Amino acid sequence: MAPVTGAPERVEETISAAERRQLGVHYTNEAFILRTIRPLFLDALEASLAAARTAAALHAFVERLLGLRFLDPSCGAGNFLVVAYREVRRLEIEALVRLRARGTALPRRVRLDQFCGIEIDARAANAARIALEQEAEGHDIVGPRDEAPRITVGNALRIDWNDALPAERASFVFGNPPFVGMAWMSPEQQEDRRLAFEPLDTRGIHAGRLDYAAAFIARAITYGAGHPVRFAFVATNSLTQGEQARSLGPLLCRYGVRIDFAHRTFHWASASRGKANVHVVVLGFSRGDTGPRRIFDYPDPRGEPVERAAANINVYLADGPDVVPRKRKTPLGAGYPAGTKGNQPTDGGHLVVEPEDHAAVMADPVARRYVRRYLQASAFLWDEPRHCLWLEGVRPEEITASPVLQRRIEAIRRLRLASRTPSVRDLADKPWLFTQIRQPSVPYLALPEVSSENRRVIPAAFLDPEVIAGNKLITFPGADDWLFGMLQSSMFMAWVRAVAGRMKSDISIAPHLTYCTFPFPEPDAEGRRRVEEAARAVLDARRTFPGKSLGELYDPRGMPKELSRAHDGLDRAVEVLFEGRTPLRTEADRLRALFERYAVLSLAGRA
Repeated sequence: MAPVTGAPERVEETISAAERRQLGVHYTNEAFILRTIRPLFLDALEASLAAARTAAALHAFVERLLGLRFLDPSCGAGNFLVVAYREVRRLEIEALVRLRARGTALPRRVRLDQFCGIEIDARAANAARIALEQEAEGHDIVGPRDEAPRITVGNALRIDWNDALPAERASFVFGNPPFVGMAWMSPEQQEDRRLAFEPLDTRGIHAGRLDYAAAFIARAITYGAGHPVRFAFVATNSLTQGEQARSLGPLLCRYGVRIDFAHRTFHWASASRGKANVHVVVLGFSRGDTGPRRIFDYPDPRGEPVERAAANINVYLADGPDVVPRKRKTPLGAGYPAGTKGNQPTDGGHLVVEPEDHAAVMADPVARRYVRRYLQASAFLWDEPRHCLWLEGVRPEEITASPVLQRRIEAIRRLRLASRTPSVRDLADKPWLFTQIRQPSVPYLALPEVSSENRRVIPAAFLDPEVIAGNKLITFPGADDWLFGMLQSSMFMAWVRAVAGRMKSDISIAPHLTYCTFPFPEPDAEGRRRVEEAARAVLDARRTFPGKSLGELYDPRGMPKELSRAHDGLDRAVEVLFEGRTPLRTEADRLRALFERYAVLSLAGRA
């Protein structure tokens, strides 16, 4: 393959969008690179240089720089390595200038061969070498031949990283592994992932649900075993949420790996054309205690981070104990209703009465008796006119007397008989019924299964049992104002955002992982009364906007002031149940209180 020259971002633009998706070759914005390398090593080096006030200390600092070795196992066209080299050279130059001012002259010492990379694509690997050499030339440095950058061409999940840089010499491993989701993995990449986890003990961890980027963490754990190497990677935020977090957390604990720093979710966009636009985190790891832990929060995911110290960082990137909520079938508390998915039709749309068919169905004197309001998540949120045929209790002679029912039921029978799913085929003999019936027989509370992560809450509402809940709703039969208040609170939303899975960037609720694991407080009578009153205030505020749907009332761009104030009151009433008299001011504070509460319940054998 012919050499490729030019800046890393230009080289990567020569690779097609399909290749970028397959290879994970994306040019990373420099500001995002610094979010990785600053807390990993650069901040500490700058602090050491600032503290070096004597010639001996400055000399020791320069020697320390010479001893550092860096590895990017997914280096692409070298942008992480180039920025790391430039920053380390900057510190060296400052130290040399200060030494010279004290009458001591030293030659420059930092070498290109301290910076190592692994890259699967030969074009990008060649570009990485060239980019590092050009950066050195920019410092008027022409090094000897043995000082060339060490870029190894190969699949980082299959080759031994020691061939690129022996682990006993490595100081820091960092990079931006490919963003390859489960649905996009080729058979070869699935095998890559399997091989990466093979040396590790993953019994009971379900490593198969971890994504491609997690395979680089697995390789780093293996690579760094017995050595003080620290590592940090950019990853999609799904790695610290839902099912993936439930696998990654136990894996880290099993191997004594701690999270030293974390940039919580922010919006990442590569700088090349055809760029990736995803929500990511940056995770920094080490074995043992390497100093204070740091969390970087993003009030605006497209803005700048706010840093705070943490006593511990768990896999959900919360300042809290290392606990991973286990799936449960029942809620963590006495007297709470089960949360279950609504009814699954598996009908090819024939039990659903679309608006354009409503008049024709209602004209059938038999069919009209079985028409019910039917809500999936969209209709629930936007108050859309949706109906279904709810044919529980229908008699055979009624079906025979109804052309509408006959036509639709026969279509469902044929569809189910053709299904590849045995349980669906088994229900072809009852084509007038939903395949999964979980309709509450009493008034119930409903939540959409999927909701925008940008909403203040996942809107809930009370429904009558005559309203049929589709399988995209979660139902809570017999729920009261107390439960409504808890599920519409900032505390529940903080829990959901941490432990729930995602569908794209939207929150996807699974009752066994979110609702049933929520560490409900145990209030006294007065605390419960305050929450119930605040919950009713939210319902009253909604009623002042009779023409507005839940989707409109809870528009992520802004809520009505009256409703927002009512939620403020509800949040205060709920938060003090977790933290005594002090309302919790930030999402980080809420997560800390929630995980502490969950840990208490877990130690008591209740979680």
